[in-house]
Amino acid sequence: MNDRQAIIRDLIAAVMKARKSDEIVYQSEWLGYIPFGVYHWVECQGEDVSGDFPFGWSLEDLAGLEQMGFLKTLEAYENPDDSFDREIRYRVCG
Repeated sequence: MNDRQAIIRDLIAAVMKARKSDEIVYQSEWLGYIPFGVYHWVECQGEDVSGDFPFGWSLEDLAGLEQMGFLKTLEAYENPDDSFDREIRYRVCG
């Protein structure tokens, strides 16, 4: 686990405790062409909770947290016509 993943883990853990929840949802979508691009965020109970995540965080950081057992994928959807349109629901285990 790198420093960025540790920060994300701690922020998610704090949100889970405050909201008494154990699920988050990663979402991404394509906003258009340059200067716009792919936008992604993490929600808990329908509200974006990733605003304080470190700059440059990515889905790979969540995959790393899953590999270490902090997250578990419950459901994943990727639009077959748009690979940037994704939704992944995780259970927070740690």
